[in-house]
Amino acid sequence: MKLLTLDDYQRAGETFWPKYWYVAKELGEGAKTEDILKCMEAVGGLALKVALEEKSAGPFGFNKKDEGNGSPDEEGNTSNIFRI
Repeated sequence: MKLLTLDDYQRAGETFWPKYWYVAKELGEGAKTEDILKCMEAVGGLALKVALEEKSAGPFGFNKKDEGNGSPDEEGNTSNIFRI
């Protein structure tokens, strides 16, 4: 098992502290550390959910449009699936 170095803590702190201070500011001056950390966990879970929804949003399955297959051909068909 590798022991964490000061450099490891500094790199982790670069992402942790801005989030911590953002939540602390939103909760106000009287917020306790425990409350801030609980809120960070809740906001982080919601942020992850939103990010995953945005990433997976859009065409999928039969709703995908391929280049050239989305417009009707001369017979009015939208696909060449049944052409022989």
